[in-house]
Amino acid sequence: METSLHRSLKERYADGGSGRPEIAVDGFRVDAIDHAGRLVEVQSGALGPLCGKLRRLLPEHRMRIVKPVVLRRRVVRRLRADGPDIGARSSPKRGSLVDVFDDLIGVVRVFPHANLEIEVLGVTIDEVRTPRRRRPGYAVADRRLGEIQESALIARADDLWSLLPDGCHTTKPFTTFDLADRLGRPRWFAQRVAYCLRMAGAASVVGKTGNRLIYRRESE
Repeated sequence: METSLHRSLKERYADGGSGRPEIAVDGFRVDAIDHAGRLVEVQSGALGPLCGKLRRLLPEHRMRIVKPVVLRRRVVRRLRADGPDIGARSSPKRGSLVDVFDDLIGVVRVFPHANLEIEVLGVTIDEVRTPRRRRPGYAVADRRLGEIQESALIARADDLWSLLPDGCHTTKPFTTFDLADRLGRPRWFAQRVAYCLRMAGAASVVGKTGNRLIYRRESE
């Protein structure tokens, strides 16, 4: 079921940009065509399921993937999905644009491409929850767009570095242990980042120390 978040972003790139929503192109449904003629796909979930569509459409069409990343959320409670709001609280959890690497790993085999760009949007949302017996004790009935607070446009391999904090922008060789320390994240997350950088051509493996790969940033 389409969420309010997805619908709001789809309308932003179609109606707001004098484009067209929900178009059939070469046997595929796309979310919108923007004012510049690009095919727009809004993807709140994992990006991997888009790969088949991208491989078919990219040779002939310019495409933009719009990927929202939740920076802050307000949890809104309802007794039922179509009922009134009965309470709300701010979640203590915070996100950042670098979180997108969790999903970029799903499309890195088709990125970069001359006809593809990925717009990462840092958003705030209202997450509407209703109670249920099974864990985690609630169901998400809807997600509503609050604000778009920041964005990054990724079109070239080197653009991936713009998603990382300044401390990661080094020309010196590094391991995923180094990257995890600079990101303040677990090593498994740093491994995902390194994998995306390597597969896209933004970094390369230049050696090994023990069982740790040594990476170096590639310059364009």
